[in-house]
Amino acid sequence: SHQEATEKEVERILGLLQTHFKNDRKYADTPISFFDLVIDPNSFARTVENIFHVSFIIRDGFARLKLDQDKLPVIEPSKDGEEKVDHHSAAARNQVVISLNHQDWK
Repeated sequence: SHQEATEKEVERILGLLQTHFKNDRKYADTPISFFDLVIDPNSFARTVENIFHVSFIIRDGFARLKLDQDKLPVIEPSKDGEEKVDHHSAAARNQVVISLNHQDWK
């Protein structure tokens, strides 16, 4: 089903994010660029899908977004000791809207 496919893709992307932080100890405490994670240079549609899937990872508290010193979004997995945010709590209801058109994607 569509829901199962979405869940598998969310798990795949979360796995990639977690693996990056586990395997690259040099940068283990350095968030990565949100856009480096989600942008597929060959497909605008796939980029939009990636952003959609990452939104579930953020919502469920498995990763967090913040801004770097240049005010660009970066992402990092939540630490093992951090509590996952209940998706019904007020904190989880905060949303961010990203405007990304085909020209900006290019």
